[in-house]
Amino acid sequence: MEWYQFISAAGLGAIGIKLIDILWLQRVLQQAEKKKWIREQRLRVYSNVAKEVLSLGKASNTREDPFAGYALAAEAMLLTDDLELSRQIELFFTKVSNLYAEGLKQPDDPTCKPEHELEGAYNLVRKESRELVEALRKSINNT
Repeated sequence: MEWYQFISAAGLGAIGIKLIDILWLQRVLQQAEKKKWIREQRLRVYSNVAKEVLSLGKASNTREDPFAGYALAAEAMLLTDDLELSRQIELFFTKVSNLYAEGLKQPDDPTCKPEHELEGAYNLVRKESRELVEALRKSINNT
């Protein structure tokens, strides 16, 4: 009778452990795997965006075509949980494209801005590029 009770207890213990595995451990493992996947995706996408941001649109010529910049930024905007960061990414590509368009204007164009204004705008965009990359880095680490 003692062996029968021992085998029954072991069987019930195995069933209990399997239930814990199914109900709790699998959920924890899935959440950890999802976090890992999101972090890897953010690293891949944010790296591409950071390269473009720090080059001020020169790496992939997004300064000439803002829609190419928006296409590049779309994935990053989808992966971020931060609405403000998403807005900053979109706004940055617009600013770079606008600054580039202003820089291409001929001096005799009546809408051409003075060089000191363009230099000030360039310095502002350059500063914002560093801040944006820092925000992207923090977003990766907050995963």
